[in-house]
Amino acid sequence: MALSIAIYGYDTDIGKLILEVMEERSFALRELFPLSPFSGEYDAVTLSGRNFMVSGADEFDFTKADVAFFITTKDESLRLVDKARAAGCIVIDNSRLYAGSVDIPAILPELNPFEIKNVLGKKTVIPVSSAATELALPLSALHDEFGLCGFNATVLESVSEHGRSGTETLARESAHLLNGLPPESSDFPAQLAFNLHDRIGDQLEDGFTGHERVVMQELNHLLGVLPKSMSLTCLQVPVFYGHTAIVHAELEEDASLEEIRNCFAAKDYLSVGDPAELLSPVTHGVRDTKIYLSRLRKTPASRRLIDFVCVMDNTRRGEALNCVQIAELLYRELHS
Repeated sequence: MALSIAIYGYDTDIGKLILEVMEERSFALRELFPLSPFSGEYDAVTLSGRNFMVSGADEFDFTKADVAFFITTKDESLRLVDKARAAGCIVIDNSRLYAGSVDIPAILPELNPFEIKNVLGKKTVIPVSSAATELALPLSALHDEFGLCGFNATVLESVSEHGRSGTETLARESAHLLNGLPPESSDFPAQLAFNLHDRIGDQLEDGFTGHERVVMQELNHLLGVLPKSMSLTCLQVPVFYGHTAIVHAELEEDASLEEIRNCFAAKDYLSVGDPAELLSPVTHGVRDTKIYLSRLRKTPASRRLIDFVCVMDNTRRGEALNCVQIAELLYRELHS
C-alpha cells in the first residue's frame, strides 16, 4: 500500500523542495493532489514520471487524501485545516499555525519518532522549526553521550525562513541599493539588504521574542528538562539560504575534543568540518541534508564547556526533509 498525499503550497519554495525530496527518497505514493488557492487551474505537477492535475483547495474533497501538507499561510491553514481533519485527513502543518501548542505533537523524526502515534488521534502534526532542528540534533548527540547541563545559542537566520517573500524582498532591495535607489517599502520592520535585525518578530516583556520562545519550547520538548538553563537569541541576517548557529554548551561529564568530534561523527546527519576549511551557508549545507559543524573548541577553565558553530540549509534540511520524514513515519504507522 502507498499514501495519497495532498499538498497545499506545492508551488512555494518549500513545496517544490518537498516534492524533490519525495522523489529522491522514492516515497511510497499512490496519488498526489497539488492544491491551489485558485479554482479552475489547468496545470499539472510531475513527480516520478507521473502527472498530477492541480485542484482548487476550496473545492477539494479531503477524503481522497490520507495526508495533507499545508505549506501555506497561517490564515489559509486556519481556514482549511479543520475541513481536512473532519474528512479524516492527517495534516502536516508547516504554516506554523499551531507552533507552541501543547495539544498538537511537534516532531523531529530523528529524535522523537515514537510520538507519531499521538498524531493519529489529533489528525495534526507540527514539523519542528528549522532553528530547533539545527540546535537539537547536535545537542542531543552530546546529551546522549556526555549529558547536557545547559547551553546558550545564537542563531543567524536567513531570510528564506520567511519563504519567498523574504528572498524576493532581499533580492529587490539589494538591486535597488546597488543601483543607487532607495529600497521599496515591504512587510518587514526594517531594510533586509545589507542590514541585520536584532530580533525576529515582536519582543515580549521578558526580552525574548515569540519566535525564540517557541523554539525554546520545542528544544525543551526534544531535549528534556536540563539541570541548567538554556538561552537563545535569533537574529535576522541578509543571507538568502542557510542558518548559522553559534553554540556554547556545558556537559555533565568531562570530554576531550576528540571524544566530542567522534560523538558528532557517529551521527549520519552531522558532519564535522576540517579545521582548515572555511564553512559558510553558501559553500556548505545548501541543497544538503547534513548539519555541518566547525570551530569546535574548549573553554580552558573547564573540560565540560564547549563551543561550536553549525551551518544548515534551513529550507531542505530544516523544513522539507522534516515534513517528508514525518509522512514516512505516518506511512509506517498506518500500515503497521
